[in-house]
Amino acid sequence: MIKKFNDLNLNDSFLFAAFFENPDNCKMMLEILMEQEISDLSVKSEHNLLVSSDVKCIRLDIYATDELHVNYNIEAQNQKRNDLVKRSRFYQGEMDVASLKPGEGYNKLEKSYVIFICTFDPFEKGLFKYTFEETCKENGMPLGDETAKIFFNTKGTNKENVSEELIEFFQYFENTTDEYVEKTNNHKIQELHKRVKAIKMSREWEAGYMKYEEIIRNTLLEGWNEGKNQGLIEGKIEGKIEGLFMVLERFGELPDNLVKKINETDDIDTLNCWFRQAIEAKSITDFTQNIS
Repeated sequence: MIKKFNDLNLNDSFLFAAFFENPDNCKMMLEILMEQEISDLSVKSEHNLLVSSDVKCIRLDIYATDELHVNYNIEAQNQKRNDLVKRSRFYQGEMDVASLKPGEGYNKLEKSYVIFICTFDPFEKGLFKYTFEETCKENGMPLGDETAKIFFNTKGTNKENVSEELIEFFQYFENTTDEYVEKTNNHKIQELHKRVKAIKMSREWEAGYMKYEEIIRNTLLEGWNEGKNQGLIEGKIEGKIEGLFMVLERFGELPDNLVKKINETDDIDTLNCWFRQAIEAKSITDFTQNIS
């Protein structure tokens, strides 16, 4: 069983991408994240969430550009993986290629941000926000290439260094419910929730979600069986474990004891069984009970 459409939170990949497809929604959320005014945005159509019968690939990162020609690539991350930093490098390169027309000089490259909203601490230092920019190793002089990679951590502890609004947004990000919104007086969070509810009331988006889950499930099953999905190699323990984590990502951050149990498993048949159970699980609790 998949998660019901109405039960999705903003950290769930599909709702995150659906919400960000609207430029006004994208602008509002970026202003909360960046804690500054953002000029009007356009969301790049080639990165839109597409769910149709002939879809071959689904991308759930959002690529937007504002009127000042600042580019943003935004993605939600629910599962800690060892490729996050290199992924930020890849996205940076993609934005640079997209912003430079053939024959244009490098000075035409536009300012850009790669942004990850993580429901875990990617660097385990307790910060709500980690911002990385290119600097000189010897004296700290900024390179000035106008690029930045920002990793947000919804589980941060340094409340004195970020706005109360940002902290409330992180709480809402993982608890996108009427009950949470009723307890907050933040007008932006309340407005965000109205827009989220409009998406959840859309029959078109709900149908798209069902199609999305079908595509993801079929892709994962095909990759699992053939050993070709995202570099998984049939018979390799590491590949099987990675595939299992990919399926479980939809439940958000996994308990440490479960991560440990999966990582320590070296039996192919056991991992195959767990994979099928993960596909059918209604929740992480359901999955954990089934593999006990």
